[in-house]
Amino acid sequence: MRSKKLIAFIAAAAVAAGMTSCANDSYTPEGGDITTSQIASTVTETAEAEEVIPDAASSIVDREGNTVEVPSSVDTIVSAAPSITEILSGLGLTSRIIAADVYSADVEGIDPSICTLDFSNLNIEELAALEPDLVIINGISMTGADDPYAALKDAGVNVVYIPSSSSIDAVKEDIDFLAAYTGTSDKGKELIDSIDNAVADISAKAADITEKKTVYFEIGAAPYLYTCGKGTFIDEMLTLIGAENIYGSEEGWISNSEESVIAADPDVILTNVAYDGYDFNEIKSRAGWENISAVKNGCVYYVDSNATARASQNIVNGLYEVAKAVYPEIYE
Repeated sequence: MRSKKLIAFIAAAAVAAGMTSCANDSYTPEGGDITTSQIASTVTETAEAEEVIPDAASSIVDREGNTVEVPSSVDTIVSAAPSITEILSGLGLTSRIIAADVYSADVEGIDPSICTLDFSNLNIEELAALEPDLVIINGISMTGADDPYAALKDAGVNVVYIPSSSSIDAVKEDIDFLAAYTGTSDKGKELIDSIDNAVADISAKAADITEKKTVYFEIGAAPYLYTCGKGTFIDEMLTLIGAENIYGSEEGWISNSEESVIAADPDVILTNVAYDGYDFNEIKSRAGWENISAVKNGCVYYVDSNATARASQNIVNGLYEVAKAVYPEIYE
């Protein structure tokens, strides 16, 4: 900044000197005499104009309300979760990802060989040795002695936190934040617009549904059943398409029972369970489930686990896949 002020001063002084050398009787464009105070004023105004160019990086506010300084460039990135990696991919930043968690290996555009990090048992020294410009952590930020990434921050690495998202709006906020941080706001707007357009389209179709179907969405297979209630983006998906979640009156992620599913008698059963060797058709053969409407009518479906479990712009794919499964007659 000091050099900018000096350049501004020299430039202003040169202009003033040139004006005074044009004639013995110096004049302004209005015909008045140039004074020393006017020259000084010109120098000051020019220097002040230079002051508006900031030396320090700008700052933005993250989802937890913390002010985060934005570096002038982000060329190398480490991603700690597949949802984050998917957002970075959508922003066109996969070439900048130098390391990621093991579950990011199937993200479009990512090099699977760099997806080797176990963030549940992370080697901070190994991560610091990569010298990344940015490390993005999925979860709640910590401070002081509780912060497992304190040593990484002390080494000068920028660490930002993306909280676990439980709604479509939260996903849009994540995209907006990461786009602003990485200088890809235009691309971020495109991703957010695609979500908004899908939501508007599906909401319009749902408005014409007069008889809502009831749905059981299984995210943990027997014998350890797991599902979700309100306050989750899967429940929000079901609501948007005009369906009713049989656990919609409960909160969050739920360990449920077979008896409660049988008693609810859902019209449709969806599952995104996809571990190796699992066949979702086992749902149809569970004892006592043969009389559930969804089973009797052949309305048991698998929906893509990534599109319905990862909080990224790809929830648009999940929305349409769920909508087509529940209301095939509308989404032909």
